[in-house]
Amino acid sequence: MKAYKQVLKDEIPAFRAAGHAFLNGEITRMEFKGKSGGMGCYAQKENGKFMIRLRTPSGVISHEHFKLILHYADQYKLDKIHLTTRQAIQLHDLSLDDVCDIMEDAINHGLFTRGGGGNFPRNVALSPLAGVEKGEAFDVTPYALQTGSYFTINAPHYQLPRKLKAAFSSGPNDTACATLTDIGFMAVEDNQKPMFRVWMAGGLGGGPAVGIPYDELVLPEDVMYHIEAITQLFKAEGDYQNKSKARIRFIPRRMGVENFLKTYKEYLAEIKEKVKFDELKAELSKENSWEPEIPSSNICIPQKQPGCYTVVLHPLCGQLEKNALLELDSLLEKCPDAELRLSMNEELYVRNLNKSHAEAFMQFAESQLMSTKIQMSVSCVGTPTCQIGIMQSQTLCHGILAELKEAGIREDVLPSVHISGCPNSCSRHQMAQIGFAGRKKRVNDEVVDAFEIQVNGKIGADITEMGDILGIMAASAIPDFMAALAKNLLTEQKNFSDFYESDREAFMELAGRYFI
Repeated sequence: MKAYKQVLKDEIPAFRAAGHAFLNGEITRMEFKGKSGGMGCYAQKENGKFMIRLRTPSGVISHEHFKLILHYADQYKLDKIHLTTRQAIQLHDLSLDDVCDIMEDAINHGLFTRGGGGNFPRNVALSPLAGVEKGEAFDVTPYALQTGSYFTINAPHYQLPRKLKAAFSSGPNDTACATLTDIGFMAVEDNQKPMFRVWMAGGLGGGPAVGIPYDELVLPEDVMYHIEAITQLFKAEGDYQNKSKARIRFIPRRMGVENFLKTYKEYLAEIKEKVKFDELKAELSKENSWEPEIPSSNICIPQKQPGCYTVVLHPLCGQLEKNALLELDSLLEKCPDAELRLSMNEELYVRNLNKSHAEAFMQFAESQLMSTKIQMSVSCVGTPTCQIGIMQSQTLCHGILAELKEAGIREDVLPSVHISGCPNSCSRHQMAQIGFAGRKKRVNDEVVDAFEIQVNGKIGADITEMGDILGIMAASAIPDFMAALAKNLLTEQKNFSDFYESDREAFMELAGRYFI
């Protein structure tokens, strides 16, 4: 590992020089992006500002790394950090030299940025309750970490057409989006044996697709062979010429699903002959029956371990502000057994809490407006930070909550919304009960800030389905639409899913008033 760290450090001077060349106008933004993405860094839209993405492995954060991130926030006078939808942490509004210094210091502490962007395997997704979730077949954490470590070690050497994503879900609720990624594993019990169901060639963004179910169950000890097989297939069959179709999901569209699976199995057999991986064994989980004193809610989940709870902290739009970070650190100091995990929904899960500690974290969550579903909405950073963003996604999220408060409407009747500032779906808007994707639309010779609305998306074993695309709304009108929807739900005394399914005509009549 020492030698590997030095390899990463040796890349930084050339990257720093490229960054200054970009700032001096010697190379273009796109040329710099080609160099910076693989380093886990991007130039923001604002001149001279940069973002760095810390690859917290599958969202598993040690106390040491949490304090390190807090230290960076303090040292570089950041007023917030961003929890991403890929279980990483982003630091924004930094100078180029700040980014390079953080990159090097983080390497010293075993926290890496390499491969955080660009044409590389991304952070491996993991169910945030893995290991503590009631009803899970077995703990999938070791497999996610093993995969992530393998990707990270090999990051400097990969020559992929584009990015590659893997995911490990604990069970059928699919909180790691295994059914919607390049290769996804879901823990199941089969004839009293731990096994994985597998999906391949899924993904969002341009040309989205639900994953193709693999036709065999997979032994846990075979996971890495499948990881390497999909990687080699991607290298061989991926489109290196057309960036818009350079993801695994386009390969079965070209060669057909049957031939894709046949080709995949050929690569798998070849890998098993040539390569030997450490094979991790799994044991089925043992359930302990107990009666929680704190009932399950949006922000508190009783674990399978008796007397233990997980509290879910969801800062609005994934932006955890400095004062909240400090308060959170103070709470964690009192809970040495607590574990931290990031989720795919910009959340921080604090695990292994006893009753009194759980209550303290719940009080903190409520004080920070992290308790209702609509407060727990998901939003990418959008403009003006993201260089490819079209719309201010976070502004829309804040606007919805402000409208509800001003109108005196109960927030708890609405579901969370997922807002992407462009069609790239960083917030997975297609899979949400209500999702918005940033657009520009010409109306009466005027270009209007707008969002496409998509509803009734689902994710889970055998149910993953993208929502219905309904139309386009002006950004300025969406807060009023959400307030009107809340009033309807209160009148009908229904949650959104039931309302949409049982009275779609009424919903469409309401939504239609806001289409442009």
